[in-house]
Amino acid sequence: METMNLKYGTEVTTALLVALVSAGGLLSAQEGATPATSVSQGHTVNRIAATVNGRPVTSGEVRARLMPYLRELMILFPKQGPRFTAELVKAKKAVINELIERELVLSEFETRGYAIPETVIDEELNRRVLYQFNGRRDALLSALQQSGMTLGDYRESIRKETTVAAMRSSRYDRGIPPTPDEIRAEYNASKSDYRDITKDRITYEKIFIPTSVFGKETTPEQQYALALEIRRKLDAKEISFSDAAKAYSGDMHAQDGGLWPSISRGELSVEFANIVFSLQPGELIGPLLDPAGFTIVRVKNKQLAPAPPLSKVKEAVDDAVRRKQSEKRYREWVERLRDKAVIRVFI
Repeated sequence: METMNLKYGTEVTTALLVALVSAGGLLSAQEGATPATSVSQGHTVNRIAATVNGRPVTSGEVRARLMPYLRELMILFPKQGPRFTAELVKAKKAVINELIERELVLSEFETRGYAIPETVIDEELNRRVLYQFNGRRDALLSALQQSGMTLGDYRESIRKETTVAAMRSSRYDRGIPPTPDEIRAEYNASKSDYRDITKDRITYEKIFIPTSVFGKETTPEQQYALALEIRRKLDAKEISFSDAAKAYSGDMHAQDGGLWPSISRGELSVEFANIVFSLQPGELIGPLLDPAGFTIVRVKNKQLAPAPPLSKVKEAVDDAVRRKQSEKRYREWVERLRDKAVIRVFI
């Protein structure tokens, strides 16, 4: 049976995330695993999540990587329940595996003396702020604070990942250079990945059902049931979106039929933007969990920033082609490292 959990809205508290990724929480420790040493970061305990040949992976790193998934899942599944849990478990396993793989490669090459310039770390940090946090540095800092990581910890994580990329390049990207046709094909397939997404804009209709209504005795569960019923009527075409917004929405644009003016991606929360920009015009989603209630959204149109010309991203596209060409050999090598390694997972 699914249970309602509407206490937190879309704000993911540190305590909640720690509970979800620590032993005894939703994602419990492996049977027989011994609790690892922990250190305190403010009010968050930063445990050792795993070791790879003695190299630690901290729970803070796991939380930081898991945070974007968790935020979106909490919005998509207001009642949480089995599907929420299954998706979160899947994401957690993927994150742990990525971090273990990173340490495998670093362990293999730690004696080679690679040095990554600070400018490279700065560039990658800025890229992540742009593409993962809609260009909002404050959103990154907030996410780090909630996950128990400092900005210094995050920079060190980026340094490790960049080092792994450099090591991988030195070992597997020395094959035959990509042909112009291969570069063009890769660019055509992935050029949207190089856009400046902060320039994206969207227009949508919205119905907002608050968790409580002034002067009325209502519960979050009753309001969620109302949102579900409105969605059912919309799907069955028993009511138009405009009429439903005027009749039920507590949104500032309710009397406009729920129609919001065009808004930029950067003006929306990262998680909400990721969800609505993934929709096609006319597509309906919800009810989503909102900080103060439940939201049903229908996208009217999107104006996406143009992709940069190939001439400006040719080096990055060239790298992408080389990585794909070497992927099979790289994966085989990583699996050999895994077979030889001593890996312990504690969460």
